[in-house]
Amino acid sequence: MPDPKSESQHARNRPAMWLLSLALGATLIALSWTGWLDRSAQEQAQTMLTRALVTYAVARSLNGVISVIQETEVAIQPAGVGVKLAPGEVLDPVNDLIEQFSWIMLASSASLGVQRLMLEISQWPGMTLVLLGAFVIWLLTVVFMPSSVSSKTAGRLVLLAIFMRFAAPCIMIASDTVYQLFLDPVYVEASAEIGRTQAELTQLHDQATVDAEGNQAGGLSGWWGRTSDQFKISERIEGYQLLFARLTENVVELVAVFVMQTVLLPLLFLWALLRLWRHLWRDYSKSR
Repeated sequence: MPDPKSESQHARNRPAMWLLSLALGATLIALSWTGWLDRSAQEQAQTMLTRALVTYAVARSLNGVISVIQETEVAIQPAGVGVKLAPGEVLDPVNDLIEQFSWIMLASSASLGVQRLMLEISQWPGMTLVLLGAFVIWLLTVVFMPSSVSSKTAGRLVLLAIFMRFAAPCIMIASDTVYQLFLDPVYVEASAEIGRTQAELTQLHDQATVDAEGNQAGGLSGWWGRTSDQFKISERIEGYQLLFARLTENVVELVAVFVMQTVLLPLLFLWALLRLWRHLWRDYSKSR
């Protein structure tokens, strides 16, 4: 049996709830109409996409450098027998890693492209009109039919319109905020380190070319020539392996950054918004 005191308290609080809902609805409509939130989300989306595309270009460039190094062969002729040794072959694993990294960056760019598309859909002027219409209908039903099924349906329509209009920009802004707070230092350091590693790989390859040309021009032979060549090749292989270890660590860090930013964070915030929306949906239904 309903409690008269509870119903009386609810009736006294109803005008305050209406005023709060009216203020909130007017704020959301103004926010949707002015596009301030959309512009902020659009700028961040463009920055994120540019960052992903630049990193993809770096990955492809690095892949090209490693492929060139792999084609470098040093000819050694001990005791008149020609032996071909390709130190660049030690970079096979890192070359495969860089190819996979480039595919991940392409997928991350595609994910950001989809998010930008969803952002543009939410900015469609019709979405603002839908939000305005849903809010007006809800307000009319609250005033004239506060306890009817129409009032509940109109309230749910408002919640749906709010979700469709603001979910995409809120997810974009929240994801970029987390990136700026936690992921940007990792990205900056790993990108800079990859650039330095690429420069050192190029320098090592250029030195190998110079050594090979010097050997051919000088005509080194005998025990001293063979020993010198083998020492240089062993030293270069060791250098490739050290650069490989550094490169692998930084590539893995960049993969973690972009997977977190373009996949995990958007899904996490979408899940959180859906939970909040469902919670408000149930609470609104119970309160009517």
